[in-house]
Amino acid sequence: MKSLRVVLCGVLATCSAFAFMPVRAGAQELTPVTLRMDVFFYGSHVPMLLGIVDGIYKKHGLDVTAQTGRGSATTIQTVANGTDNFGWADGGVLVKFAAQGLKAKQIVGMLQQTPAIIMSKPDKNIAKPADLKGHTGGFGNGSAPEQIFNAYTKATGVDVGSIKRVAADIPTRDSLFLQGQTDFSFGYSVTQLPLMEEKCSCKLNVLRYSDAGIVSISNGVIVSDSYAEKNPDVVARFARATVEAIELAVKEPEKGVDAFFKYAKDTQLSRPVVARQWAETIKLLKTDATAKLGYGMMDAGDWQKTIDLLVEYADLPKGAVKPDMVFTNEYISK
Repeated sequence: MKSLRVVLCGVLATCSAFAFMPVRAGAQELTPVTLRMDVFFYGSHVPMLLGIVDGIYKKHGLDVTAQTGRGSATTIQTVANGTDNFGWADGGVLVKFAAQGLKAKQIVGMLQQTPAIIMSKPDKNIAKPADLKGHTGGFGNGSAPEQIFNAYTKATGVDVGSIKRVAADIPTRDSLFLQGQTDFSFGYSVTQLPLMEEKCSCKLNVLRYSDAGIVSISNGVIVSDSYAEKNPDVVARFARATVEAIELAVKEPEKGVDAFFKYAKDTQLSRPVVARQWAETIKLLKTDATAKLGYGMMDAGDWQKTIDLLVEYADLPKGAVKPDMVFTNEYISK
């Protein structure tokens, strides 16, 4: 596998000179903050958009503006350089940046189980890992599930040499799968799975990496160490409000989806897809280690397993990153 190369992306947006001036809402002054997502708005973002639409963030004294992103790597960089105050980004990507000296942490864990999956149409008869033998898969260039596919085959005892590979960019990978030119494809349960099932008008067979015991922390709310040091109260209020929004979205998912469409007015996703994406997200909000903890709370052991996975399969230098460099529960544990 090629060594990690991080391509610095251009700044997505710039904060105006008024970004940190308080906004008066009645008798209460609200602190404006920005939240940069990983990509376009999709179902996993339901709690944050609900928090904005339902006034949860305002109740905590925050005027939050959520914006779409161009990938977790870019989001992490805009948070680190101060262009954005908060971000919603992948834990594995954060670990890779931390190894290069970037200082930011997840403060609210959400996708604490990996959403990585292998999808296949029913007629391919791939119902369990062993059924992958002899089949052809579309492998997207640079796609995270493909990068740790060898971890999945090792965990499930599948002979990786028995699988045929077709390398392509991600749009082509998905097209080949829908056209039946590959037997299986990769993606995330919280994004591609509902979209693919809508496009093919079928129920796909799904092999989940999490079912194979693979622990890899995915997306959550991040903040830079420097911003947190200068604005600990703002960070604590944002974290607590986000947890409150998660709780409400889990309890009332339809209300959460309603809020999604009120905020993400330009989305091209259908309501069934967004509802399914959020339903899939709910399944991943906790791990065995955090099952009895409140939403957003993370476990150092889960982060260590994520780091170990990247050391073995993604060229992360051993010992370069420790869990306390990339996560903290301090803002929601009090």
